[in-house]
Amino acid sequence: MTARSAMLDEALSLGQKELTCLTEGDVFEAEKFAKDRERILDEALGDLPRDNLEKLADKIAAMQSLHTEITGVAKRLHLSLKKDLTGLKKQNQRMAGYSYGAGNMPRLAKERFVSKKG
Repeated sequence: MTARSAMLDEALSLGQKELTCLTEGDVFEAEKFAKDRERILDEALGDLPRDNLEKLADKIAAMQSLHTEITGVAKRLHLSLKKDLTGLKKQNQRMAGYSYGAGNMPRLAKERFVSKKG
């Protein structure tokens, strides 16, 4: 039982590190911590009887609140990335419009018509 409690403590520690990495924007390192945390939680809670789950309820609740916080930070990061990508897409469309307006026709537009002479 104490081994499982120690494993939950280790998972909480990894969760804090994951949260720090996500806050700093280092998603690759956060992914490593998330996989380790998942593995440890699976080992700790895998075949645990119901009465033992109640003994570890405070640590499980702490893990749940940490997971909720991690999920919130990840969603904010995702929305930020989505906003940046949408802005880049609009900028590329605008630049393509300027290029077309300046007389630079794309190669595909020039070559899509078949010449009847040859």
